[in-house]
Amino acid sequence: MNNKILFLILDGAADVGAKTPLSEARKPNLDMLAQHSLCGMFEPIMPPGYNIASFSDITTLQLLGCFDYSKYTGRGYFEALGVGIKTRPGSVYLRANFSTVDKKWNIIDRRAGRADEGLDDLTEAINNIGKIDDVRVRLHKSAGHRAVLVLEGLGLSSKVTDSDTGEITGIKEIKPTDKTREARTTADILNKFMKKAYEVLSSHPANQKRKIPANFLLLRGAGEYIKVPSFKEKFGLSACVVTGVGIIKGIARFLDITVIEVPGATGHFNTNLEGKISAVSNALDDYDFVILHLNGADESGHDKNFELKKKFIEKADEIVFSNVIKHRNINIAVAIDHTTSSKTGKHETGPVPFLIYDGEESNNIEKFDEVHCNQGFHTANPMERVMLSLARKK
Repeated sequence: MNNKILFLILDGAADVGAKTPLSEARKPNLDMLAQHSLCGMFEPIMPPGYNIASFSDITTLQLLGCFDYSKYTGRGYFEALGVGIKTRPGSVYLRANFSTVDKKWNIIDRRAGRADEGLDDLTEAINNIGKIDDVRVRLHKSAGHRAVLVLEGLGLSSKVTDSDTGEITGIKEIKPTDKTREARTTADILNKFMKKAYEVLSSHPANQKRKIPANFLLLRGAGEYIKVPSFKEKFGLSACVVTGVGIIKGIARFLDITVIEVPGATGHFNTNLEGKISAVSNALDDYDFVILHLNGADESGHDKNFELKKKFIEKADEIVFSNVIKHRNINIAVAIDHTTSSKTGKHETGPVPFLIYDGEESNNIEKFDEVHCNQGFHTANPMERVMLSLARKK
């Protein structure tokens, strides 16, 4: 058995309740892998004051053993890297959602129905705003309803609150989180921007053609440029990632992990799973550590669709894990980054299933789900477990 590692992340696949999509899904390949693995639970840590609506960034960093809150920059910075923006010190980056509000700015739909129709035109209209108080504002569309807002100018700070709290409420005014002039200035610019963006989007012809208008931009996760040691510097392993999700691409670029693009790879239920697993098989020839990220379960959970979430897990088992179990000569880790409740549509804290297959150790767990894996080990640092498994073989 060689020391190659395949690390699969089932984004948001864990759920709440006695019966979950993971426990109810028919997944013979993943369960067979669990029966020959060390199974347990990963316990993600949520720092004080962190917006749980953005949970995937810090949980993915924790899964990869690369999370240091003292060096953490907001999710917006990772999103900017994910869409290929050339980042620079001094600018501020925010995750943006095209969303739907009423005339009093009460949120109707945080994702504007997830519909992509007309969003390129709406992005162009936003970029015609140009500057607010001598600060250039620029919107970069990402996948679906997602976008990245960039502020470029002097005297800016990422120390501001979010307007997007993850709740269906009225829009929150953005406020500084420290007492600096830079934070006050940035908060003021962002509040002016939201008002101007609403005016532009609400009157735009593209919204007259949409079933659900995209008339607002929710903002969260303000971040700034920061440089950290690469994944290879930390672990001595060459690494790549196969994903269709911008935030994961951004985290990979943050850690200098190669991003392998696959046509049709998205964060949706209908993502190109065949193309992804084919790319993974090829990448194992060239890299020590190959990450495969699947997001369909998370998206289904956010849409409160228990059955679709279950079906995605079954689909992943049929297409992905049927191929994964053929790689019995390598080390395999399967992780879930966090719980996404199909009852509330929100992220939840708490431990989530994790397994390590190294061809040697097993703790006789029958199924890969929330109840069975809870009988195994608990860890806040899965990469430490993976590296211990490798070290044992040397």
